[in-house]
Amino acid sequence: MTIVRPGRRFLLGAAVLLLTGAFSLSQSAAVESTPASQPAFNEKEFMAYKQKGHGTLAGQAFLGASSGKAVTQAGAPVHLIPVTKYTRFWFDHLVRATGCSSPGEPAAGDAGAAPHQPVNCAHEALRQLEMDKRLVPYLRTTRANPTGHFWFTKIPAGRYYIVSMIEGSSQKEDGPAGIAWLTIDLDASEKATNLVVTDCKNTLC
Repeated sequence: MTIVRPGRRFLLGAAVLLLTGAFSLSQSAAVESTPASQPAFNEKEFMAYKQKGHGTLAGQAFLGASSGKAVTQAGAPVHLIPVTKYTRFWFDHLVRATGCSSPGEPAAGDAGAAPHQPVNCAHEALRQLEMDKRLVPYLRTTRANPTGHFWFTKIPAGRYYIVSMIEGSSQKEDGPAGIAWLTIDLDASEKATNLVVTDCKNTLC
């Protein structure tokens, strides 16, 4: 008969726990590192967004400076993008999930990489969207005024991303650059006003 002393029993239990934890971590890492695949473009998901509607969207696009000020840019493009499986992949991977690093900050997950400037990151994300010609009939774009305010009219009901690229302060001060965004559900004939479109580094998101 084999006798397991209390101290040895404790060591055996700890070893089992360590092995189990290591296995769980390896499984978790494997799941996280598995890249998501781009969904196929399904025109049926976009058809409702092609027609003119009766909704209105109005708000302000800005980025938050370290001083607490709102940084706006006159003429900054503001894009209204239908939310579908196809555009959600673009948004989750290039806007919300990875975002844009601050100046001098390495890209996420690559400490040895050169800094990824926010303005370049924003250009890259929007360039990929605009190069997809299949999306052109369903995208709407306007320009922000000097205070960052914008308006969209004749919008059909649906779920949208509002995305704006801001390249820096227009007041000659050291302001941030990057992408401001918001997700909104619009009902038929709804007039949504005072929308806050920002970089979500503050409590307004």
